[in-house]
Amino acid sequence: MPAMIGIQELTRADVVYREIKRRITELQYAPGDKLSEARIAIELGVGRSPVRTAFSRLQGEGWIEVSPQSGSFVKGLNATEIAEILETRLVLESHLAGLAAERITDAELQRLRAAFAAFGDRVTSDRLEDYLDLDLMFHLTIYQAAGNALISRILINLIDKVRWIRRAGGESSTRFQAALIEILDVLKALEARDAKAAAAAMHVHIENAMKFRRLK
Repeated sequence: MPAMIGIQELTRADVVYREIKRRITELQYAPGDKLSEARIAIELGVGRSPVRTAFSRLQGEGWIEVSPQSGSFVKGLNATEIAEILETRLVLESHLAGLAAERITDAELQRLRAAFAAFGDRVTSDRLEDYLDLDLMFHLTIYQAAGNALISRILINLIDKVRWIRRAGGESSTRFQAALIEILDVLKALEARDAKAAAAAMHVHIENAMKFRRLK
């Protein structure tokens, strides 16, 4: 029985962790907001123990700061951290795009074409979250197609922070429209199975994201 309770507690803590992290990455909890362990426990219908466990995990990942004196607060990414994340993506994702062009399957290409066709060619202000979902699916497909598990794990661990950066950075439909055109260029290179062109197009895409951040 004690072992079963431990498993259930771990499951609850994981659910709580994911929900708090979702609220942070979707800016429901903004940088500097104080997080109440008791209030979150009530909202999610759990005890305080899984919330405390989730806080510890989020602290380890750099999402919150915990002080015994003042409590727990949402921690935003500073300019240096954002630059390091984007620089990492610039190098690694460009490389993976080149690998993906050589290794992507027809089925993976078909799924990408279908997703882009369903989305259309316009990013309006009411479709920003839809675009972020399309962009996520696109990048995850490239990670899988590239076949380099080590690099993929590094980039997957950055996904939530990248999405936070885009939301917190106030990217507009104009920037998202430009980004859509950029990833379509990557898709064309993948379809042509042109590794050099795919890597170059991905480099342009992420470099433009970095330029947008510098102009903010």
